[in-house]
Amino acid sequence: MRKPKLIISKCLNSEKCRYNGQAYDDKVISLLRKYVDLETVCPETEIGLKVPRNPIRIEKYDNKYKLVEPSDNIDYTSQMMEFAEEFLSNIDDVDGFILKSKSPSCGIRDVKVYPKNQKCSINKKGQGIFSSKIIEKYSTIPIEDEGRLKNYNIRDEFLTKIFTINNLKCENSIWDFHNKNSLLLKSYNEDIYNDLNIIVSKENMNEDDKTLYKNKVYEILNNKRDKSKILNLIKNIFEKYKTYLSKNEINYFINLLNLYENRKIPFSSVIVAIQIYAIRFDDKDLLNQTFFNPYPIELISIADSGKGRNL
Repeated sequence: MRKPKLIISKCLNSEKCRYNGQAYDDKVISLLRKYVDLETVCPETEIGLKVPRNPIRIEKYDNKYKLVEPSDNIDYTSQMMEFAEEFLSNIDDVDGFILKSKSPSCGIRDVKVYPKNQKCSINKKGQGIFSSKIIEKYSTIPIEDEGRLKNYNIRDEFLTKIFTINNLKCENSIWDFHNKNSLLLKSYNEDIYNDLNIIVSKENMNEDDKTLYKNKVYEILNNKRDKSKILNLIKNIFEKYKTYLSKNEINYFINLLNLYENRKIPFSSVIVAIQIYAIRFDDKDLLNQTFFNPYPIELISIADSGKGRNL
């Protein structure tokens, strides 16, 4: 069976290609290896830079950004741009990227930018030359760096998206995919979810309908979920069980929602509670929803560095 396909910075895969020749064993990558297909790339060595090598950096020249080696004043911008275009043109299928944070080639948002020939960086941080081309071409799929993925919430979103994309590619029936993922899709954007409902409600979907549906799934996953959306979904699910519950059970669950809303407990506590009711009342439709288990349970880790709390 197909696994999610990720392209990652080679240095995150314990390979000694960093400028200082040191290896880096990323914990998230190590955890993922069994569950995804990985393709690695080091754009700096691909354009001929040695290991070890002098550091390179992003410098701002008027309104242009260049990739330079300041010690010898060598400009690698054109070489990196050419490699990026060639590399991306040869990608047939990919579900996401994990790139090296702060790297002048691979960083996605926290790369130091220097004025021309200056030692101190500008306050504004930017993107790497290689990663900027990835972001430009693959705006509809998840792109993260290993630093942000240390945060549980960001990691959970990333994994949810890449496995949902993979499920879409693996599922033969659009209708089956929609039924299994309805709550999950709705939690991202209700308006686009309603568009998806209209498409699958057609008696006979043609190829254009299927293509439109798939494009809409990518569009909906480009949105961010927030607590209010998730809480509303959970409350609506809970409503159908309330008739069969005691007052104490109802009060307990409402208190659970309040604790989650105020960041006192993780979302998993609420999920477990609602799943218990689904099992109790033999709600097979609900138990079949990917909303509760969007990716392999073995990938769940509550370790959180505290970095990158904003999605």
